[in-house]
Formats: sequence, structure tokens, C-alpha cells
Amino acid sequence: MKIASTQPKVSLPGYWELLWLLFMQPVTLHRRLRALGIDEPGAFAWRLWRRGGVGRAFVLRMFVLLVTAIPLLTGALVLALQSYGFVVDYLGVALSVALAVALGVVLGVALGVAGGVALGVALGVAGGVAFGVAWGVAYIRLPFYLMEIQAASLSYFIQRFTGRPTLNWSPVLHHELIYFPLPFLASHITLTAETDPSLARRALDACAIAPGQQRLGRIALARLQARELAQYAHTSRFAEAAELQGDWLPGVEGADPLLSGLAEMARYLQAAQQSKIAYHRLGHLERGEKAFKSLENQLLNTSSFLARELRPILPAWHTALAALRREAEQAAEQQLPNPFRSGNPLEPETGREVFRGRENLVRRVDELLADAGNAASLALLGPRRCGKTSLLKMLPSMLPDAVVVLFDLQDNPVDSLSALFGAMDRQIRIQARRDRQLELPALDRERLLTAPFETAKDWLDALETAVGERRLLLCIDEFERLEDLFPGEQRELLQFMGLLRATIQHKRRVRLLVSGAAPFEEWGELWSDHFINVREIAIGHLDRQTTVGLLTRPIPVFPAEAIPLGVAESIYQRTGGQPDLVQLYGSLLVSRLNETQCRTAELADLEAVECRALEQSAYYFRHLYGTAPESAREALQMLALGETTAPDSRTRRWLERRLLIDGQGQLNIPVLGRWLVEEEL
Repeated sequence: MKIASTQPKVSLPGYWELLWLLFMQPVTLHRRLRALGIDEPGAFAWRLWRRGGVGRAFVLRMFVLLVTAIPLLTGALVLALQSYGFVVDYLGVALSVALAVALGVVLGVALGVAGGVALGVALGVAGGVAFGVAWGVAYIRLPFYLMEIQAASLSYFIQRFTGRPTLNWSPVLHHELIYFPLPFLASHITLTAETDPSLARRALDACAIAPGQQRLGRIALARLQARELAQYAHTSRFAEAAELQGDWLPGVEGADPLLSGLAEMARYLQAAQQSKIAYHRLGHLERGEKAFKSLENQLLNTSSFLARELRPILPAWHTALAALRREAEQAAEQQLPNPFRSGNPLEPETGREVFRGRENLVRRVDELLADAGNAASLALLGPRRCGKTSLLKMLPSMLPDAVVVLFDLQDNPVDSLSALFGAMDRQIRIQARRDRQLELPALDRERLLTAPFETAKDWLDALETAVGERRLLLCIDEFERLEDLFPGEQRELLQFMGLLRATIQHKRRVRLLVSGAAPFEEWGELWSDHFINVREIAIGHLDRQTTVGLLTRPIPVFPAEAIPLGVAESIYQRTGGQPDLVQLYGSLLVSRLNETQCRTAELADLEAVECRALEQSAYYFRHLYGTAPESAREALQMLALGETTAPDSRTRRWLERRLLIDGQGQLNIPVLGRWLVEEEL
């Protein structure tokens, strides 16, 4: 059964409606005409006539209006001027009306009825004053404005003192060419927004059209945004504030810098609100306080409408921040600080102190970037959960002379190359602005849809120019996932790889770093053909000294007796220095000490937390085991049972590359063996 459309049918306005729209709402008229298929409503009349159909019908109706409205309106205005003593030349009036009609027929809406009235009066009434009056009536609409002042004031006061909604009476919703500001309009909109947000939004849209109301619309919107953000502070809705989501907020992308500053502060408060560890909460709040002070300074040095509206709500946010800090400090007094982080990559703002043992890798990246004669790209390779993404996230703070931007294919799922380029553009510009206060050129989104590769090439050229003498390191994480994005679309993938190869070969200030879990020689011919000149940087487990130092002294205020040397050594022996497992054991151990209100961990505590460590690592172990070849799984099973095994060279190489066995053929992560035994795999 055919379902009738619920969309309102758009039709050509009738004569009276057309006259009203022509004088009072020309923007709405243009939109309606475009909806009817008239792409250029202001085109010459003869062009519209030649196209036939609705365009010809529009020209006919405009002709009728020109023939009738111009003489009538001109005559009325001439009589009014004559009554005030102006000398009228009726022959001149007649000739000017005829000329105005002729021009209107030829030029169409571009001249219009209003222009005809002004021309008719100007040529038929003596004196420049008459022309000024005609211009004021036809274009500036001064008589209308005098009445609109009264209507706007009356409607506002009725709603203000009676509560009856009257914003729909406001002239701004009915007259799109008000050149002077209406009184009380901003207050009227903010008052209405409390009970009828959709009507307030219509008024804001109308303000954006009316020349004299645009400033008032911006003031009203700033008030509404400030009011909404104040409500978020009072109700601890930090997640919405962090994303600038709400009835009046614009979202993070393209937001005003003042709103972006407040969103940054809200992100720290959101992180503190969600964290269950007091030490982590205090760290988030400390950064939130810095963001608050930065925002406060921004507001003091800015004179925009938004700044004036945001200043009064700062105390509400300061109160929310102080309340969270009091709660966190009270909890921290009873607990050992727990700086360890597992499960997610370390962030520069929260995990810098426990990011250890990668100084040589950072130095290697810096050396390769500094070599202007070497155009090789970099490949950061290592097993999963070894800290590749953590290292990439730390590079901006550890390479201050470079512009480092990260694009993670896992966090940005896309289904086309144009979507991939668009997501890269968005992330790169956000990170460059955040880390280096650098505005990078944006991708041409419209052109991207029709010519993605040419657009991306021009964009990369523009990036190289924009960074000046600095180096731009474009990091693409989880790079081997790229092939999965376009199954069967090898042509597009080959074009993308060719673009990257050209970037490698021909650009000196834009460099590419890809990271992945599989060894580079296992990526296949597609990758090796396009990445001939690549410098591999291997990332692996932490060594014994780094692991023990991290566990016994993760931060300066960590009590020396909390994790003794013997316990730290035992953790290293169980994990083989696998970075995520080391962090997990440390976090669970400190949590147990806080739960039992003990100050020093013992080996018995380590045994107690290992069961939880196995539970939380089950997904990682299962993925690691499940993706291994059959021969590698058999070798892991035998090693887990304490038996000796002699896998073939191919299997041994596969296990060694993933750091699952050491040089002697023993398990590199002993706790993995325990998990295999308990799971009976």
C-alpha cells in the first residue's frame, strides 16, 4: 500500500501572498522559489520565462504585481507628499512609473516593486527630499519601524508581566528587512526559551536574516548558552558540557574559543567524576583548575557578547570544582595514591609520570625527523598492549619542535576514503590547535566528494606550507586495519597507498609514521610495494630495571615501603615486563592495600590480586591465543604445562616476533601460561 507523504506541499504563492513575501519576507520567498525548482529567483525575467513551467508562472504573477502595485503605491506616496507641499509633475510620475514597470519586467525580482516605487517618486516629485522620503518608505521602511517598535515593546511587556507567551507577535518573525534594532528583543527571546524553545529558536533564525536584529540575536544566543552551561555546573552534568551538547550549544567542532575553553575544563571535571581512584581524581581536578584559570583570563581579555555572559557563571563552575576537590581530598587522606593505569593508552595529561622506558625510542624518532636528507617514513611495530599508542600520544610533549598529530583507525571507523580523509582532517586540525596553537588549513569538503585524491594531495601540500620550518609528523595508528575498511575495493586502497608513497618521497617537512601489531614483513605485497623506504622502530616489553623502578616509585609522593623490591621483582617475573600487565598488577595491588588498610604489600597480596589480574586480562589473552596459528597454540600449551617444545623455525619466529617466547624458547609472559592452564585450552 502506498503511504502518502507527510511533507508539506510547496506551491507558488498567490498574488496577495506574493506581494506580502516580496515586501516583508523576501528571503522566505527566495527559499520557496528554490524549493519549487527556480534556482535563481533574482535572474532576468526573460531567462525565467524561457525555462517555462513554474518559472514562467512566477514571471506572469510578478508582471501583474508590477503593473498594479507600482502605480497604486507610487500614487499613494505622491499624494501624501503633495499634501505636505511638494510640487508634483504628474507627467513625470506617469513616465517614471512606466519606466519602473518596464525595468521590473526586464530585470524581474532584481529591481522589484520597491525599486519601482522609489523610481516613480524620484522622477515625478521635485526635490531631493522627496527621493529621500521615497527611499525611506520603499527600502528602509521607516513607517513600519515606528509601528514595530510599539509592537515589540508591547508584546514583551505582556509576556513579562502576565506570563502569556507573545514572542510570535514580534515583528522579527514577520518582517525580514528591519534595518534598526527592536527594543527588548534579546530579553524576549531568552524569556520565551524557558517555556517554548522551538519558538525561541525560530526567532534566533529570524534574527540571523533581519539586518538590524543580528546583533540582538547573538546577544540572546550568548545568554542562552551561558544559562545552559550554568545549569550543567549546578547539576554536575559535566559530560554534556565537555561535548558542548544541549539546546543552545554548538558542539565541539567549530565552537567559539571561549566555549572550547570551558569544555576543556568540563572534560577534566567529567574525568574526576568518573574516576574511582582518589589520586586520579585529584590529578584531573588539578588540571581542571588550570583550565579554569586560563578561561578566567580569556574572559577578562575578551569583550564579546559571549564573554560578558560567561563571566557571571564562573562562580558556579568554581563551586562545582571545589566540591569535587573536597570529596577527592577526603578520600585521598585514607588511601595510598594509585597512579597506575591499565587497559587504555596513557595520556600526556594523566599518565606522563608512569610512562617509562621509552626514551631511546623517542630519541630515535627525533633523529630521523631531524635528518632533512632522509625522506623515509617510520613504522612503529610491536605486539598489542605494548604501549604503541601511549608512545604516539606522548610524542607531542616529548618532541616540542615538531607538530605531531595522531589518527587512530580504531577510534575513527570510516566506510569510504572520502570519510577517511575527512576524519583525518578534523582530528589533525583539533590536535594542532590544542598542542601547538597552530591553525592548519582545512580540507575542501565539497570537492572531496567528487575528487578525493586530488583534494587530499592539495591538502597535504597546504599542510607542508602551513607548518613553515617545523616538521609535521602524521601518525596513523592501527595501520593494518586500513585494508579491512574497503574489502574488494583494492583500486581505492592502491590509490591511497600511492598518495602516501608520494608523501614519503617528495615532502620534506611532512613525514609519515605508521604503527601496527604485526611485523612489517607480514603485511603483504601491497604494503611492501608502497613502503620500500621505511625505517622500522621496534617497541617491546619493559626491562627489569624499568619495571622495578616503575612499581616501587611510580610518582615522587609514593611511599617507598608500599611495594617492596621483592614484590616488584615477582611482578616482573610473572609479567616479563609486559607494559599493560605491569600497570595492571600495580593498580590492583595498591587497590588491595587501600581496601585492607595496609601500608606495605606482601607476596600473599600479590597472589590474591593475580586472580583479578587474570580475569581482567582474559580478553587480551584470548585474542592473543585465538589469533595464533595452530602450531603456535600447540607450543604455548606445552610451555604452559612446563613441557619442553621444539617448534619449527617458522613457528618459533612467529612467537619471538610477538615476544611470546624468549631466546631460550621459554614463555616470555609466565602469567599467560597460568591462564592457559586454568582455561584448559
